[in-house]
Amino acid sequence: MHFLKKQSILLFVLAALLIGAANSFANAEVRSLILQTGTATLDGEAIREYDYAWHADPTVVHDEVKNAPAEYYTGTKPSGEDAVYIAHDLFYYPEVNTNGYKTVFYDDEWEWVYYYPVEEYSEYIWANLPIQGNEVPERMMHSEEEAWNNPVLHITQPGTYELSGTWHGQIWIDLGDQDDTFTDETAKVTLILNGVDVTCDAAPALVFYSVYEADNGWEDRDNYGPEVDISDAGAKVILADDSVNNFTGTNIYRMLKAKYKDDDSTDEVKVQKKQRKIDGAFYSFRSMFIDGQEKGNGILNVTAGFEGMDSELHLTINGGKVNIQSQDDGMNVNEDGVSVLTVNGGELHIVAGLGAEGDGVDSNGYLVVNGGMVISAAKPMSDSGLDSDRGSYVNGGYVVATGSTMDWAETQSRQVTMNLQFSADQASDEAIIVTDLDGKVIFAYDPDKDESTGSNNRGYRGAVISSPEFRLGETYHVYVGGNVEGNETDGLYDVTTVTGFSGAKRQVYTGTDVRGFGPGRPGGPEAEFADIEGFTMNDDRTVSITLEAAEEVLAIIKERNPESEATAEQIAAITDMRELFDLMGHGRRGPDGRGEFPGGPEGMPPMPPDGQGGFPGGPEGMPPMPPDGQGGFPGGPERMPPMPPDRQGGFPGNFEGQNAGEPSADFFMNDTVNAFSGVTDEE
Repeated sequence: MHFLKKQSILLFVLAALLIGAANSFANAEVRSLILQTGTATLDGEAIREYDYAWHADPTVVHDEVKNAPAEYYTGTKPSGEDAVYIAHDLFYYPEVNTNGYKTVFYDDEWEWVYYYPVEEYSEYIWANLPIQGNEVPERMMHSEEEAWNNPVLHITQPGTYELSGTWHGQIWIDLGDQDDTFTDETAKVTLILNGVDVTCDAAPALVFYSVYEADNGWEDRDNYGPEVDISDAGAKVILADDSVNNFTGTNIYRMLKAKYKDDDSTDEVKVQKKQRKIDGAFYSFRSMFIDGQEKGNGILNVTAGFEGMDSELHLTINGGKVNIQSQDDGMNVNEDGVSVLTVNGGELHIVAGLGAEGDGVDSNGYLVVNGGMVISAAKPMSDSGLDSDRGSYVNGGYVVATGSTMDWAETQSRQVTMNLQFSADQASDEAIIVTDLDGKVIFAYDPDKDESTGSNNRGYRGAVISSPEFRLGETYHVYVGGNVEGNETDGLYDVTTVTGFSGAKRQVYTGTDVRGFGPGRPGGPEAEFADIEGFTMNDDRTVSITLEAAEEVLAIIKERNPESEATAEQIAAITDMRELFDLMGHGRRGPDGRGEFPGGPEGMPPMPPDGQGGFPGGPEGMPPMPPDGQGGFPGGPERMPPMPPDRQGGFPGNFEGQNAGEPSADFFMNDTVNAFSGVTDEE
C-alpha cells in the first residue's frame, strides 16, 4: 500500500477515535444537584434525609468504644443505596471545658492540649487546639445544636454533578474505603459549580474524603520534584462559565486517636496519631484539580475561618478565577517534601492571615507558577506571599506576592522575576509599576482596584513580582503609588493600553537589608559554593559533593563558623543543603515554617511565640514579652522595624561594582531571579 494512503487511513482512524472520545465526554451524564437549605433534589427527585448524627464526648467512656473517646452515632444509619443523601453526621470540634487544657510542646508545636482524668489512669489526652493568644480558642469549638443545624450532603457514587442553589451545611464526597479508592480509576467525582452558595458554621464547607488519587505511586518513589500531572484527579472542580460560587467554612483542629498516657513514661506528653484534622474550608484528602470552562470566567470565592483551600497531596489550578480570604494560610498542600501546588492558568487572588498569622500560598513541598495570575498577600510583618519548603518556581504568568518574610523564587525559575525587600512598610493599596529606561510601562498592578481583595489593604516589607514582559539583561525602574492610566482587570493592567501614570515615587535600592547590614551574596549562602568543582546543586535542593570539593567547602565553613567541628568526610556525605546552612551558622526555619530559636540548650524545645505576641506557660499575672517571630517587637518605635530574613537567613544582593549603601534606581536583570534589598523612595 502506498505510504500516503497508509498515512491517510491512520489519520482517519485517529480522527475517529478523537471524535468518539470528544462525543463520549460531551455525552457523559451530568447529574443536576439543586440545593435549597435543608432540602435538595438530584435530577428532579427529592434527596432522602436521615437523622443519623455523630457525637463526641471525652467526659464519657462507652464500653463499645475501645479506650474511648466517646465517639458514637445516634439515629438511623443510611441505607448505603443513595448516590446522594442528607444526614446530620457532621465531624466537628465539640465543646469541652477549657479548664482541661494546658500549653504543651506537642509534636514540634506549642499547642493547647486537652487532658481528662480517667479512672485507673493518671491522664487521658484527647484533642489539641492552636495557640492564638493567651486563652483557649473557644471559637473553634461547636455545640451539638450547631452541628445539627449544619447537615451534611453526602455524595457516595462516582460521576459528574452540577451544583446550584444554596446549602447551609457541608458537602462531603466519600466513595468508600480510602484504601480501595486510592488506586481505583473509576472512583472519581467532578463537581461543576454553577451558581452555588455553601456555608458551614462548624466545619469545612466542602471535603473530598475518599476518591481516586492521580499520583497513587508517590510513596514508592525515592525522589520528588516540582513537576506533577494530576489532570486525571479523582477530586475535580469545574467553574461554570458566567457563574459565581461561594463557599464559607472553618476547620476541624487536631483530634487524636484514643490512647491513654503511659504512666511509666518520663515524657510530658506522648504524641498520638491524629484521628482527624481538616484545616481548610475547601479541602481534599486526595490531589485536587480546579479548572474553568470555555470562557474561563467562572468564579469561586472561599471565605475561611482558618485556612482557605487545602489538599493533602497535590493541588493544581488550571483555569477559572479563585478568590480566597482566610484567617490563616490562604492555600496549602500538606505532604512534606512531596506536594506540588501548581498554577497553570486562570486567576488566583488571596488575602491570607486575617487572624493571628498566615502565608498566602503555602506548600510543604514545591510551588510552581506556569501561567495565569497569582496575587497573594500574607499576614503583615510575619508571613510570606509565597512560602514553600522545596522552592517556588516562576515559569510564566503574572505574580505579585507580598508579605514580610519572603521565600524568594528559585534561581531555576524560567521567567525573569524581581524579589524586592523594602526598608520600610509599604501600603498594600498602592500600585507597583515597572518601566523601561525610556519610561514605557511594562508592568503595573494596583491592589486598590482589585475587587477580589476587598478592603483588606495592609502593609508589607517584601514583594515578589514577575511578568512575561520582563527580559533578561534589561534594566528597569520601579515605582510605588500613584495613578495609572489604562485598562485593568482585577488590578492588573494591560500594558498595551497604558498611556501613562502620575504621582508615583521612584524606588532605589542600596544593597543593604532593613537594619543597615551589608548585603548577602546573590542567590543566598549556596552561592558561596556554586563555583566549586565537584559541588552540585540539584533541582530538588539536594546536593552532591565530592571529597575534593568538600575540602574547599570546609574552608568556607571554617571561615564563617570557626567553632564548627565538621570534617571533609562528613561534608562529602551531606545531601541536604540545609545541613550546610547549619554548619555555616545560618538559622534554620522550624517545622512550622515560622522559625526556630537556635542556640537553646540541647534537648530543650524552642520557645515559639503564640501568634499574638505572648509566650505560653509564662508566670501567672506577668504580661508576656511579645516578639513578632521575625526579630522585632510590634508596637515598638517605628525606627526599629523587624528584620525579615529570606529563607537562607540573609538578604541576597543584586548589584555589581556598587558599594553597600550607595543607592541606585537601575534595577538590572542580570539573572532570571534578581533580588534587591534596601529598596526605598528616591530622595
